[in-house]
Amino acid sequence: MRPIIPAILAAALLSLVFHGACGGRAGDGSEMPKQDIKTVMEAHASELMAIEGVTAVAIGELDDGTPCIKVYVVKKTDDLVRRIPKKLGGHPVTVEESGVIRPMSGDGG
Repeated sequence: MRPIIPAILAAALLSLVFHGACGGRAGDGSEMPKQDIKTVMEAHASELMAIEGVTAVAIGELDDGTPCIKVYVVKKTDDLVRRIPKKLGGHPVTVEESGVIRPMSGDGG
């Protein structure tokens, strides 16, 4: 039985290291993106759009040109910002107020 305990501990440690290297829902900015940003956005778009107040999800850029996932919301509130992850797949996520988005009418205006 004694050799099993180190194996279990090693497996648990590897799991923690692997999870940390892949990034969680939010991070401190130190991890590198592991997946293509479009793939990440598409994988999370449904869950983001399910949050009440979210109007759209897109790929954009930070002021320094870094690609990011933009989450547009009707009204940017502290509660809503807390519910949206700061990072997804190692990519930064920003929240921008868009107001209500309505489809254009069929007559072009």
